[in-house]
Amino acid sequence: MIYKKPISISVICSLAFSSIALKGSTTYATANTRHASVVRIRSGDNHGSGVIVKESNGGFLVVTNQHVINNENVHCIESSSGARYEGILLPLAENKIDLALLWFISGENEEQVANLAFAESNLNEPIKFVIATGYPAAKAYTERPGLTMPLLHHPLEGGYKLTYTSSIDKGMSGGGVFDEHDRLIGINAAHQEPLWNVNRKYQSGRPVIANLNRKLDLVALGLEVQLVKSALTISNNTIYEQKRSQGVANICLEDKSM
Repeated sequence: MIYKKPISISVICSLAFSSIALKGSTTYATANTRHASVVRIRSGDNHGSGVIVKESNGGFLVVTNQHVINNENVHCIESSSGARYEGILLPLAENKIDLALLWFISGENEEQVANLAFAESNLNEPIKFVIATGYPAAKAYTERPGLTMPLLHHPLEGGYKLTYTSSIDKGMSGGGVFDEHDRLIGINAAHQEPLWNVNRKYQSGRPVIANLNRKLDLVALGLEVQLVKSALTISNNTIYEQKRSQGVANICLEDKSM
């Protein structure tokens, strides 16, 4: 295996700022497939985002972060059209990844499924333009351009390995990270410049060295699309049938905070 030395963080930041200056640091709802596939999620007092990633068993699957849904029992999903649904949490085999999968029935409503980038060779480019998406708390759908910054050779705790310069706000967790061809390459998980010191560890339990830890403070962290692909192998027909019999929870239709 050939080891590729990570590109200087100052060089990548310079390129990222140039890219953002050209394209604008924030864009709002426009008619595009990214926006159409990204949803707002409310679980208890938690606000977050998610992405519709597959049509399945008469409904749709939404991927988000585990920390977005927390331990709440009711998960309300609002699509780009304003339609609201009750999402049911599906169990995942890997519970150490900050990833969760919800399923909902859209009835007669048509919803957009994101185009997933499954070609791994396209994800290993040293620098790649990306668009991070989501719903900042109490705000409209937002897009934030940036560049990937290859800092990690092994995933951190939670499965985080995707590192990029897009500015992520609270509420955008679980939103999609798309490439320039509108393909989903990852899921937002953590914003840059945390409010307190974070002593990160790899999934193996080994601590991240101080120098790299400081660099990781400057970028957003996300989950790569391969983890989403693995999650989509879930199948539980008992849960699907239970959901069909329940219908849409009134609490989701009446939630004024979404």
